[in-house]
Amino acid sequence: MWRRLIPCIAFLLATVVSLRAEVFLRWNQAGYAAGQPKSLMALSDTDLAGRVWVVSRGNRIVQLGEFGPSLTGAGDHTPFAFNHAADFSRLTEPGDYLFVTADAPPAGFSIAASPYARRVTLPLIHLRRARSGSPDTGLRPLSHPGDADTPVWVPDGDPSKGKWKPAEPARTLDALGGWYDAGDTIKFTLNQAATAYHLLLAYRLKPELFGKAPGGSRLPDVLDEARHGLEFLMKVHPDRDTFIIQVANAEDHNQGSRLPHEDKLDGKRPALCALSRVHMGAAAAALALGARTFGELGRADDMARYSVMARKIYARAREADTVPTAFERDKVNDFYRDPDPTDQLALAAMELFALTDDETYLAQAKAYAPPAAKEVGWSDWNWLANAALAPHDPAAKQRLHDEMAGYVRYARERGAPWGLPSRYVWGSLARWVGIANAVRETARTHGPAAEQDALYWGIVDYTFGRNNWGVSFLFDEQLPNTVRHLYSPVFKLLKQFPTGALSEGPGGRRLHDELSKWFKISPDDPFHRFNTPAGVFFDNDTDFMCQEATITAQADAVLFLVLASLPEEKR
Repeated sequence: MWRRLIPCIAFLLATVVSLRAEVFLRWNQAGYAAGQPKSLMALSDTDLAGRVWVVSRGNRIVQLGEFGPSLTGAGDHTPFAFNHAADFSRLTEPGDYLFVTADAPPAGFSIAASPYARRVTLPLIHLRRARSGSPDTGLRPLSHPGDADTPVWVPDGDPSKGKWKPAEPARTLDALGGWYDAGDTIKFTLNQAATAYHLLLAYRLKPELFGKAPGGSRLPDVLDEARHGLEFLMKVHPDRDTFIIQVANAEDHNQGSRLPHEDKLDGKRPALCALSRVHMGAAAAALALGARTFGELGRADDMARYSVMARKIYARAREADTVPTAFERDKVNDFYRDPDPTDQLALAAMELFALTDDETYLAQAKAYAPPAAKEVGWSDWNWLANAALAPHDPAAKQRLHDEMAGYVRYARERGAPWGLPSRYVWGSLARWVGIANAVRETARTHGPAAEQDALYWGIVDYTFGRNNWGVSFLFDEQLPNTVRHLYSPVFKLLKQFPTGALSEGPGGRRLHDELSKWFKISPDDPFHRFNTPAGVFFDNDTDFMCQEATITAQADAVLFLVLASLPEEKR
């Protein structure tokens, strides 16, 4: 066999492009950990079954194989008729490798002991750039100091209508701090809480991955960032009948491109206030976990402050005069409308139980008991609540496993060839990364599951280049084919590369088409070729559906990279 194939191998290594077909190779450009699955996809309009491929290291061939049958034809996730996988998981020795097959440029990849640990702090860099009311962004001056004296607005009628008006009598409050959510300068309490919570989770999984923060806090960088969010949450409930759900409103989008510290709205940005159980549960959960984490570090003052506020917010949320949710309705879209508070309240109760050992909170968490969800994201905290409940409630553990089974089933039955675990939405990649985190952590703590691990590593590969477009969705100039064009006035005006930003990835075709009047995408853009009837992506700085980076996605990316850096357990 080897003697018969030697001439073919020599040809492949010497001449990698022929005139017979065009083949696009897609692989993980960040590199592979020794123990993770390793595969590459070859996309083509020609059947490649039986075609030889070779992996070499230096001048030595280390693996020889043939493409098997196509995993799927053209469809929702690939425009190509033939999509073949090459598996080289048996390679574990650290080093640089070259994958070669006919009709395609060679693909260089690496294997390293911990290729993701070195990137854990990249999303934190971008998150720090998104700070509001702080001189410590590393990129621009303090912005929106006027948020320290911001006018209060209240719902204009039924909160479910999403309309707001100035409070009567007029009053102001301190809403300084927090993070800007995305390419705009609006701050959303729901997302502040989710971001802080996931940063704390990431730290607790493997503290040694994080170095000291810049500046004088002496905290690990991830905790310094989480604390910035927690300090904002300490301000959102200044009195019994006031709770901030959002700072600034849709007027932000009517100002044109400007830097945050040059915003003419500073001092005029409203604080939208409502006793919304969704937002109150989220804030209480983050503050309670913050209290426990900082308490374990010996920071008794922070522990006490966060603990008191977490219990205060949670207790107020349970009173009869609160509302399920509140949000702003804009002419384009509703801003982060989440109608169901049970997942946030259940998680808040579980975090307070973990903090205080008061079984009253456990009983309340069981009563809230969210169902298995179909997505993971800013509005779907179900898996977190059920994972916290699982050691105390067999029904919660079953709901957790049911949710993970749904993602695995979707990836297996509908997600080929990439193993995508749910539908395309606005911000698809953030949802898929969140799902990957959920299935990985569930498998790690509640029982090994090979399909769950495969789903997780598939999304790792997808994020770093094994996708239709062959791009890394994490902005990292050290990667050979990273995305480069973020939707962000700050980075565009300052002419800075947005290191560590996580792209939103592909979005649903129908919604993207509806919004296309706002984008400036050339008909000659090469990414058109790789889009499908269901999913669309462009590396374009006017495309806010594909190329905006949200704070929740940044925190999820930190957790994602930490999970990839944990030691592999024997299955």
